Amino acid sequence: MQFPRPGRYRTLALTATGALLGATALGGCSGVIVYTSGSLIVVATSSGGSSGSIGSSSSSSSSGSSSGGVSPYKPPPAVMQAQSASSLVDPAIVAADTDFGLALFQDLLSQSDSQRPNGNVSIAPVSVAMALQIAYNGAAGITQQAMSQTLRLGRMTTSQLNGDNAALQASLLSRDPQMQITVATSLWTHLADNPIAPWFIQTTETYYGAMLGDLSGAPNDINAWVENETQGLITQIAPDIDYRNSNAVIANAVYFKGAWTDAFDVNQTAAAAFTRTDGTQIPVMLMHQTASHPFFQGPNYQAIRLPYGQGHFSMLILLPAVGTDLSSFAAALTPGSLAAIGLQLQSTSVQLALPRFTAGYSSSLLGPLKDLGMGPALCPEGSFPALANSCLSDVDHGTLVEVDESGTVVAGASTIAVPTIAVAQSIRMSADHPFLYLIRDDDNGELLFIGALTDPGGSPT
Repeated sequence: MQFPRPGRYRTLALTATGALLGATALGGCSGVIVYTSGSLIVVATSSGGSSGSIGSSSSSSSSGSSSGGVSPYKPPPAVMQAQSASSLVDPAIVAADTDFGLALFQDLLSQSDSQRPNGNVSIAPVSVAMALQIAYNGAAGITQQAMSQTLRLGRMTTSQLNGDNAALQASLLSRDPQMQITVATSLWTHLADNPIAPWFIQTTETYYGAMLGDLSGAPNDINAWVENETQGLITQIAPDIDYRNSNAVIANAVYFKGAWTDAFDVNQTAAAAFTRTDGTQIPVMLMHQTASHPFFQGPNYQAIRLPYGQGHFSMLILLPAVGTDLSSFAAALTPGSLAAIGLQLQSTSVQLALPRFTAGYSSSLLGPLKDLGMGPALCPEGSFPALANSCLSDVDHGTLVEVDESGTVVAGASTIAVPTIAVAQSIRMSADHPFLYLIRDDDNGELLFIGALTDPGGSPT
């Protein structure tokens, strides 16, 4: 995936995910793409490659039949019903997404250590999980069992899963004028000779608001949909392959943009050195702020939560002590330990130094999914009866995260004043070496993004 030059987004998180499934009767299979700020699943009957690009800008969503154009976003029936009923988000879906997302991130980070020692890693668990959960509806037998175990779904039925995702999407709809969050889905097939089970199409439309599109226009129409949903941030995700042998494409887009509750003063930003994993140093711009934030001093790390907007969402930063291996630190994290850290955060005056950064990441998820137990869902073993007896042949994922002083797209936007706090009374936290960051919904705990920043100056790749 390629990352064009980011736009002027102050706290921006994007991702793209896609998946390609091929019929088991034909040995070859293509690829799958799953992205945050977008996810794509392609169901194919012949071999082919998968690649895409993530660009830069904001969001909007669509629903309804299309062969390239899109209509203004309207929440799907199940989401509207959940919103009208003020349905609470089921802790079970939050726990499943967090557990799966953390395991996937840890696997990718361990691989990155050997392949790209100074490489940044970031994923959007909610996007990857939702894309795979949509496909899970069409699985059967051992394939469904393997996916259920990998996605940590436990005894959850598909009906419960879809209902929980509808409530989750409803909860993410704008609760805060300072936030922009979009979750959009589309389903692409050959409308003239549709091989997809009608009930599967109805499920994706009812619970996920899937726009129905025609593969005769792929990949251009798919990429146009993605670009429209992200207002240009993701310009290309669908691989340039022959879609005549593809059964279907499922695309899911997730976009997040938030303004800091307490903006950093750009006049306090200064040049400094950032020490990377291999010990080398690079010049960065460190943002500075002395303010009261939820903070915890652990035995070998510091944790701080920086809220967005009205406080429904936040970024949790985990900064290991100098000399602590980031991958080992991340590998020891569990959903339980993350919850424990959250409970120990206390309002504390902190002198915070945080790098201004743009981090892009893309990787195939095929290997990690195998590692996590989803092998029986992959080609040639996988069985998806609702998707013309296809199998999952590849999964790719890409993200783009940009963080700076204001956290808002509007130049000169007003910020919330922070009282001056005596420096002598403040704890110092300087993120001038590798750290982890997590963007979460603090109302229900859903993990939207998780990343490891090892090189603030690294070019998006």
